[in-house]
Amino acid sequence: MLVKEAYTHTRNYGCRIRKYTCNDIRMVSIENKYLKAAFALDKGADLVELLYKPKDIDCMWHSFNELQNSLTQPTVSAKAGNFMDGYAGGWQDLFPTYGAPTSFHGGEIGVHGEACIYPWECDILTDTPECVSLKLFLRLRRSPFTMEKIVTLKENSAKLQINEKITNVGTTEQQFMWGQHPAFGWPFIDEHTRLHINGKPTVTVFQSQCVQQCPFEKETIGIWPLLPDKKGNMIDMSKAYAHEDQLYMEYAISQLEEGQYELINETSGLGLRMTWDLNRFPYLWVWGMYCGHNDYPWYGRAYTMAVEPWSSMPANYSVASENGTTLSLQANASMETEISVELFTNAINSK
Repeated sequence: MLVKEAYTHTRNYGCRIRKYTCNDIRMVSIENKYLKAAFALDKGADLVELLYKPKDIDCMWHSFNELQNSLTQPTVSAKAGNFMDGYAGGWQDLFPTYGAPTSFHGGEIGVHGEACIYPWECDILTDTPECVSLKLFLRLRRSPFTMEKIVTLKENSAKLQINEKITNVGTTEQQFMWGQHPAFGWPFIDEHTRLHINGKPTVTVFQSQCVQQCPFEKETIGIWPLLPDKKGNMIDMSKAYAHEDQLYMEYAISQLEEGQYELINETSGLGLRMTWDLNRFPYLWVWGMYCGHNDYPWYGRAYTMAVEPWSSMPANYSVASENGTTLSLQANASMETEISVELFTNAINSK
């Protein structure tokens, strides 16, 4: 006769939750038999592990910077902020600004905003073998916002559902930028990985990104996925490149047909599908770092492809405010959005 457990919160089957520490950082993970997702609560609630268990492949990039407590003191405070000192890869929320450091109504905000720097709190909403759900939340310090995201994983599913909400707790209307910063890494990313986007969106390489080991020498605009490089050769922007190619590429994708893309490794057959609200995030920013940037902070060590839904363009709060691509919230108002990321296999011939 089978006896059902009286206590299931410590189970190691079905959907489950674990709270633990790593290098003095509070962590929380949710998992089932297909997927494990781990969040670094004390480091912006970054998603630092997205493990597809059947193939033992973690899709997230793990930087040469080990995940470490943000209280570690740098050699000297950087004018651009502390993001780079603590960046260990993974997936960050970029808010209320991203890209260049900026002044936000007199408050100095560093590279990629506030949300990815501060500790978050965590409440357990659902904890059953059939479904687990967490509420992650924080209050920002130099801007008048609160943020929360509810992450949910269901039994027999390889899809992580994320529901985010921001609230303006100030007394005046606020403009802001909002972005997702998921950086994917080896072995999911290699020269056999392709980015699939429906339609024929516009691709823009900005002049500011035409630096060393970039195949473009001036601002270049074209139709996805091919752009001419400095020698007139057509570069396939949809593919990841090998370590030995030593390339560096960053570019924007606009005029998207839908809020969805797929990254597919044609060798392993593992695919990742991300969906989002195109009204909130009408742009994609692609960061292709294939061991191709030899100066600070990468020094030729970074191998990653990040495909990031963004609200505004370019990655500069002042410029985005002037060109009208920032979002805005009235006092005491909230804004919500949904994002999902799903892993799937046998994806070689799906496109």
